[in-house]
Amino acid sequence: MEIIPSKAPDAQPTIIMDERERGKIKEEMIKLPCSLQIKTLEMGDYILSERIAVERKRGDDFVSSIFDSRLFIQLEKLKQSFLKPIIILESPNRLFERKFINKNSITGAMIYMIYRMDIPLIPTKDEKETANFLLKLAKSEQKLGHWPDLSKIMTNQFKNAKITREDQIYFLQGLVDIGKSTAEKYINIFGTPYFALQALLQTDIIFTKNGNPKGISGLMASIKGSGPKMVSRNHRMLKMSYKMTKKSKEKTRQ
Repeated sequence: MEIIPSKAPDAQPTIIMDERERGKIKEEMIKLPCSLQIKTLEMGDYILSERIAVERKRGDDFVSSIFDSRLFIQLEKLKQSFLKPIIILESPNRLFERKFINKNSITGAMIYMIYRMDIPLIPTKDEKETANFLLKLAKSEQKLGHWPDLSKIMTNQFKNAKITREDQIYFLQGLVDIGKSTAEKYINIFGTPYFALQALLQTDIIFTKNGNPKGISGLMASIKGSGPKMVSRNHRMLKMSYKMTKKSKEKTRQ
């Protein structure tokens, strides 16, 4: 563990930073008047108390993490261990710098995170602003007597992991071309989003002799609202990485 002591002995809040946070953000964090502890964290990029952990995402990384499913996995882990998880959206101007990004998908992910998962989203302009925000929040939290005690953090594991049927339906609505009524059917039939996704991935598209899609086969075939177009688009979203999707669209344009 690397410990970088405070440069101002009269104000020494403690911040635990993940050792994978490097470059300019590390430079800015080292400048802060705090006791900076650098560790390998299993979840979160910064721990400010036993209640607060912060995940930092730059605008473009925020988008990428939605495409490869990292974002919600990371946020669920935070909610299981911390009472007050927070996400910092650094450089939000970079959210839509890629022209082929669907703005509605990004907005929908933000709404789900804030409204359904109850996780605050804090925008910051750059690394310096992020570091200053973390310092102020750590000071406020630790003045109340809440410190980054990792042993206490472990006792919060699974404390807030309350999943409702509405949460599951809302999750499935994040798929392409899936409305609320279809998502409800999936939950009624398959029981959980996991089994619904497995059924979707195991559904095959039936093609005509000319290579045109004419239907689907598998568990989804008998469910109204499930067709070859919907299945194909969701297969692409669930199986293809962000880079693969980009290359596929570039080939299509050529």
